[in-house]
Amino acid sequence: MKLNITCAFLLFLNVFSYAQNGLEKVIVEKYYISDEKDAEAFGGKLPVGSVTYRVFVDMLPRYKFQAVYGIPTHQLRITTSTLFFNNEDKGGVLPNVIPARNLKDNTVMLDSWISVGAAAEGNYGVLKSDDNGFETIVNANGVLQNNNKAAGIPLTKQDGLFPGIAPRVTIFGIDSLIKIFDKRTIGAELITSNGSWASLYGTMGADSLGNNRVLIGQFTTDGDFSFELNIQIGSPFGSVENYVAKNPQGFEKLMPDLIYVSSKEKGKVAKGATKAKSK
Repeated sequence: MKLNITCAFLLFLNVFSYAQNGLEKVIVEKYYISDEKDAEAFGGKLPVGSVTYRVFVDMLPRYKFQAVYGIPTHQLRITTSTLFFNNEDKGGVLPNVIPARNLKDNTVMLDSWISVGAAAEGNYGVLKSDDNGFETIVNANGVLQNNNKAAGIPLTKQDGLFPGIAPRVTIFGIDSLIKIFDKRTIGAELITSNGSWASLYGTMGADSLGNNRVLIGQFTTDGDFSFELNIQIGSPFGSVENYVAKNPQGFEKLMPDLIYVSSKEKGKVAKGATKAKSK
């Protein structure tokens, strides 16, 4: 999508925004921390101690997640000081194309991708604490068994999956950038001021507790992980709300949760790290 179209679309919708804050918070879940057995598993290089982060938007009831975006006044950034893990066996840059039957194999469940609700084909992603514990995946290769307390509930008990057909991701202007999550390309940064990933008809949460939390990405890395996001959601009244990480303008709403840094060394990038940016 061209820059002027993207910006015009967002600004047009802003005119009809209401004052209520439908986006309550952004949740970063430490989904899993890898150990020596995981590092030895087939599926690609996974350093010991790699953390799998899941990012959720938590909304009021009946609100819908619509997009994560970057525009000239609000940059979109997702970074790590090292590399993002990609499963080279059966992974993908979008979870909807990963068959659920493959999640039991090696380290497929730790793959890095962007989402608008899905964690695999036929499955929404939910917080492990919101998982009902039924039909938990049993890994076929004896890995993903680590019970590191820093990652909370182990995957062997609650895997953060909930059956259902989540919307597919629609991509505008970041087709080449998301290849940093693909097995063919490695990189440390996704940065754009002209692109987004979106749910065309909006996504509401799906879990056993009825929480309106939508998974928007999973990122595995052994480095310092950070992001700066801008989020658009739709209200049940037909309006939209735009939340930005910095410098709100007009009807935009500032939300500190949209900036996350896993360590105190903000903005540090390892020497030699590959960057992916839009032009």
